[in-house]
Amino acid sequence: MTSIKDTTSSEKSLRRLLFGGDLTAVAVAFGLTMLLQSRLRPDRSIAASIAAIAATLIVIKLLCLYQSWVCSEFSRQAARIVMATAAGGCVLAVTGWLGGSLGSVPAAPAVEGAAGAAALMIALRWRYRRWLKSKRAEGYFLQTVILVGTNEDTTAVWQMFSDEPELGYRVGGFVGRQADGAAWQDLPHRSEIADLPLLAAEIGADGVMLVGSALTGAETSAAVRVSLACGLHVQLWPALLGVLSSRIRTAPVSGLAMLYVEAHRPPQWHMWLKRAFDIAAAAVLLPLSAPVLLTAAIIIRLEDRGPVIYRHAVIGRYGVHTEVLKLRTMVPNASEMLERIEAMNERKGGPLFKATNDPRVTRIGHLLRATSIDELPQLWDVLTGRMSLVGPRFAVPKEAAQFDEELQRRTVMRPGITGLWQTEARDNPSFSAYRRLDLLYIDNWSLGLDLAILVNTAHSVSVRAVKAVLGPVRRRKSELARRAAVPPLVKTPGADL
Repeated sequence: MTSIKDTTSSEKSLRRLLFGGDLTAVAVAFGLTMLLQSRLRPDRSIAASIAAIAATLIVIKLLCLYQSWVCSEFSRQAARIVMATAAGGCVLAVTGWLGGSLGSVPAAPAVEGAAGAAALMIALRWRYRRWLKSKRAEGYFLQTVILVGTNEDTTAVWQMFSDEPELGYRVGGFVGRQADGAAWQDLPHRSEIADLPLLAAEIGADGVMLVGSALTGAETSAAVRVSLACGLHVQLWPALLGVLSSRIRTAPVSGLAMLYVEAHRPPQWHMWLKRAFDIAAAAVLLPLSAPVLLTAAIIIRLEDRGPVIYRHAVIGRYGVHTEVLKLRTMVPNASEMLERIEAMNERKGGPLFKATNDPRVTRIGHLLRATSIDELPQLWDVLTGRMSLVGPRFAVPKEAAQFDEELQRRTVMRPGITGLWQTEARDNPSFSAYRRLDLLYIDNWSLGLDLAILVNTAHSVSVRAVKAVLGPVRRRKSELARRAAVPPLVKTPGADL
């Protein structure tokens, strides 16, 4: 059980790590800029840099860039970083002008320092965000929350947090009437909102999640008042499934909170631009990837003399049956072996299949999958219109036949080589995560979302490739170290060994 002390310690360690990255980025950007370009004397150059660094860090603090409610939305975080570094740039210019031996300081160092600091901070915080997400997926740095209100939406919230720990939450208990048969009914609970502080102390919770549809206005107000009085963070679940946070605005009515949901109607030319980008990118990347494809093809052929290309029968756009290309990563008779290894399936609650130690995958297949090289032939499918660079994961006919009517909507867009699910929950075994993220992409698609997914994909593939290359080396070193640590067995004369 997580205690409040443990949670507070974790939060402090995360903030120290974040502050260290910010300090490094700002110091490098402003310090290096002034060192290389400033016309000031060295002592005054250092003083101006220190003033700019201090000002930036102070503004970062004032803009709440160490609070989770700001850091949870990366676009909002990036905008505030730009504001903070711009303030630092202004301080650099003013300080340099006041202490300059020539009576003035060129604007270039201030502008370049601010731009460099913003770029470095955004890059480091983005990397920190991905690292934290991977650690949370392993069960670290989770915030224990209490669900207040019990109905079918409570089940949806509990299911999402249980299946996707990378979101950063662990449900420790609930307040409300106990529902027989609910998946969360065995958690610690209290019936009355007045008992919420006792439950929080019992399970070490540091926040509450109000299920809006399960509470009256009076109950919501009471839960907020009680929670804040005992130092708990308060969040409200509005049950707006399929709506990205960027589409939600606050529109107060008589000073009271009201949410406004923006319609999502991307213009048709956005879809044309998406297709044009697909064609241009595939036309450039396909020839560039030819040497890698040729090398992989030779190795595949030499390993078992089987075919190089695997033609994957899938459901395409508008439900049309089609084929997409992949480098073969499994033994030639892999489809015939599927029934024998059904028990190894790690996917939960749906028709998808995944086995970490799938015996059908060849030796070279493991490397090709880890580096996503096996998907390079799909650039041809993008060029010919069967796929897109970004889109929902393609489904095979057997899987698609088991999708509900809501999930069938995913075929309004071309399947993608990568997508929101692949970047956010590729290794998550839950089918509900796959379903939620694919529908979230369909209902909120934009060119900006595609760009963000491509950036995250490049990062994920790079990390997996490094792990695939370094993994065997590290395992070998660990094995050698383990053997070296074990003292040799010396046989004592006359002893019966």
